[in-house]
Amino acid sequence: MEVRGRFACAVASLLTAMVVAPAHAVVVQTFGPGSAVGTVDAAADFEDLAALTDNPYVENGLSFTRTNLSFNNNGCGFAGCQGQAGIPTGTGNYMYGVGTGGYFSIAAPTGDVFSGLEFLMGTGFFSFPPNFVIWEAFLGGSPVGSGAVTLNAIEVIGFSDPNGFDLLRFSASFAANVNFTDSVNAPAFDQVRADLGTGTRIPEPGSIALIATGLFGVFFARGRLAKR
Repeated sequence: MEVRGRFACAVASLLTAMVVAPAHAVVVQTFGPGSAVGTVDAAADFEDLAALTDNPYVENGLSFTRTNLSFNNNGCGFAGCQGQAGIPTGTGNYMYGVGTGGYFSIAAPTGDVFSGLEFLMGTGFFSFPPNFVIWEAFLGGSPVGSGAVTLNAIEVIGFSDPNGFDLLRFSASFAANVNFTDSVNAPAFDQVRADLGTGTRIPEPGSIALIATGLFGVFFARGRLAKR
């Protein structure tokens, strides 16, 4: 009986680890509307001006966190101000910040993953030079993709993977040495669109515990029946 109990615990622990460990994804960077998102399951347009200083800011379950970035366009307001490039093709407010080593993180709703994510890239600089963008994607805390690209400040950039990712970190600068530590960054973005429909869902901690408990119960019951 003791052997069966230990065996049951070992199997439950193994299956729990299998559930927790995310499948590795290979995130592909895309360009243009619809290049990464087929079905829009969640969107954010940042029109709630009063809430845009929240950190994280949450809209339709999407969570936006700024790290080492200022708020409120340095006093110009989230809709931009004269002399700032911002996002002229967008409407209303947009998300923006500036700071040394600054970046934004976009997180999927709890328990979901992105199979596709797109947004209109902008800039906080005073003209439209090439925008140097860096990004990193994660699934369950593990890196599943990264890249760097040069694009115009009004292009749509996308990220796609059928296996899913749950967090995207990105930043932008006018300098080619843009990084997440010591470059002067000024990312801006708008019109976020997310496809949550086909990715691998990340189980809630409570669900994992229930699975492990259920498996242990099955093996324990079988052990008692065998003993009889």
